[in-house]
Amino acid sequence: MFNRWHPQLALRYLPIVSWIKKQGLINSKILEVGSGSLGIGPYLNRPFTGVDINFFGPSWPKMKQVKGKAEKLPFPDSSFDVALSVDVLEHLPRANRPKAVAELFRVSTKAVIIAVPCGAQSQLQDRVLYQEYQAKFGKPFPFLEEHLTYGLPKMSTVISWIKAAAKSYRKDINTQEQGNRNLSLRLWLMHGWMTRSVPVNFFFRKILLLFLPILFLLARKPPHYRQIYFVKIN
Repeated sequence: MFNRWHPQLALRYLPIVSWIKKQGLINSKILEVGSGSLGIGPYLNRPFTGVDINFFGPSWPKMKQVKGKAEKLPFPDSSFDVALSVDVLEHLPRANRPKAVAELFRVSTKAVIIAVPCGAQSQLQDRVLYQEYQAKFGKPFPFLEEHLTYGLPKMSTVISWIKAAAKSYRKDINTQEQGNRNLSLRLWLMHGWMTRSVPVNFFFRKILLLFLPILFLLARKPPHYRQIYFVKIN
């Protein structure tokens, strides 16, 4: 197992990899927008392109790193078979989110995958975790700061962005939604993520990975923190 794996990341990415395989797209030309230095790499385990504004941290060797912004991707139209965005839209100002979704459709020919936390319950949990992190470490939680500043979108709003983008680029689509990460499970995992304890950190990053099948079953139960939108382009 890759030494940076964590159940939080596995629960986020493995359903996406599973869908890509089921659609027969595993050997396709794949782009991840907002990949960071690892992205889907440890779970996909094949070459892909990642675009982000920076690539700090350990790098996934099979990822081609390209610097760029989600709202204006540095690629020609139809450059990739599959374009995906995982936990990116909530970090963008609201006005820029439809543009980022449209860019995914512009550069893809077979599928678009968008994973994003949605709804008031998810927003409330982010606020609670932000306050706990600040109390524990004496500084803001950078990962959640933009969630609170810009707000999480509604599920219906994400669907409207997808429909508008597909219409703009004259693409016939089929969209499938899937809830991702039970809120209570996510809260527990985030507490493990935010720990100062070495044994607790080891448990969450190493031992707990042995129980991923059980975690997947628990993660399916609503209410969910995140929604994944699987869009097949016909």
